[in-house]
Amino acid sequence: MAALDVHGKKLPIPSFFQVYNFGGGNGDKDREIVYSEYTGNTPALVNYYYINNRFPHLFQSKLFDDTSMFKTVGDLYNSIRQKLIKKGEIYRPYQSKAFDFNQKVFLLDSGAFSIVKAVAERVHYDVHRFHEEILKEAVEYYDFANRLRFDIVVGFDLGGKYTKKDGESTNQDLIAFLSEIDSDTINMSLTELTIQYLQKNPEYYPKVLATVHGHTPTAYEDNVKRILLLEQKYHYQFWGFALGGIASSKQVDKSWYSDIDFSDTGKRGFIDTIAPARACRIVRNLVGTRPIHALGCGGYQNITLNYYCGATSFDAASPVRRVGDGSLVSTKIVFDPTPVKTGFSKFFIGGINDDGTLRTEDCIYVKLNEVPDTMLLCGCKACKDAESVHNIKYLYSLKEHDDEANYYSRQLIGLHAVLQHRKLCEVISEHPTVDDFCKAYPSKLNQGLLKIYQQL
Repeated sequence: MAALDVHGKKLPIPSFFQVYNFGGGNGDKDREIVYSEYTGNTPALVNYYYINNRFPHLFQSKLFDDTSMFKTVGDLYNSIRQKLIKKGEIYRPYQSKAFDFNQKVFLLDSGAFSIVKAVAERVHYDVHRFHEEILKEAVEYYDFANRLRFDIVVGFDLGGKYTKKDGESTNQDLIAFLSEIDSDTINMSLTELTIQYLQKNPEYYPKVLATVHGHTPTAYEDNVKRILLLEQKYHYQFWGFALGGIASSKQVDKSWYSDIDFSDTGKRGFIDTIAPARACRIVRNLVGTRPIHALGCGGYQNITLNYYCGATSFDAASPVRRVGDGSLVSTKIVFDPTPVKTGFSKFFIGGINDDGTLRTEDCIYVKLNEVPDTMLLCGCKACKDAESVHNIKYLYSLKEHDDEANYYSRQLIGLHAVLQHRKLCEVISEHPTVDDFCKAYPSKLNQGLLKIYQQL
């Protein structure tokens, strides 16, 4: 398996980045750090907005109030893990294993849209002042990444958001402000500032990804070309590129997928794969062999086309986010397989076994109560410790009596899903073409992806 050398660490091609959102939520977010040994050296993406506490936010952790005492981001997360374990956020019968976060490749993303909102409010939605202030915030961001020796950093930009749960749709001042700013101009100013900053700081530690945006495929290509022209102007090259704004078909222009025939596949599970794949191909055709990271595009159904269209890595929060759907009521009926509307933690079924064999189930997330007790597990580290679906359900059912048993069951479910994404990366890297891979692993999903790929 080919790999990039990132500060002496191996970053396999392709790589799935596990998203750690501690600081943006509690409960499962805490335990994902506690049980980090399950995913080992799987690379990690963290959100600057959540971990620096310069901007007050819901769920912020005091553990991020002062990060100046840590030499690396790995040291910071080692400290957080030990404090969470000492606090008792671990299933007592589980024997915690030694783990060093410094073995992971860490990628820092800005969480820029949340910062944009905060800065806009601070300057009372004055567009000119905002442009000045957001450039200063970019410098703070790069300084922070360097102090904690992040391995890779995503170029600061205005970002975007696919969920509107923080009142964005009712804040009329923000809506008017966002309609008035010229995002393309500000993003290019930020890219130019980034180059100038890096030239002034030749010993800068993190490798930097230039962020690409574009409402349509043509705009995406034009944006890459403008970045390349800036590189020529300053005689500087970014290490790689981060692809933004293309993770959800609901947020992109229809021109990304309007020519695709879904009659054989249906849209569900496939329409979201098209914009990321096409964006990867557009950028790959222009930037040569440099790394490409598709932001938020690491859902299981996306990975194959991303890779064969040119991406070297991607991330997604969905594998672990799905465990958060579980409710207290669900823990009392988890052994009843009858479909119900009650929210359950969801188990990723299908995929590829640890021994490399194709599983027979369709690749979907299923409510835990609907997963058969007799279904054999995949053999990943989490599944080996779980031993059976029944055991996971039993731990899940104990919430009223042992909260940590329930959290542990949810981590076994979520980290199994992360390891399935990683396993897919390992397997596709062994096949030179998408045709070869889909022939070797002829699942319903892969046959559908092949049909989509042939139309790209």
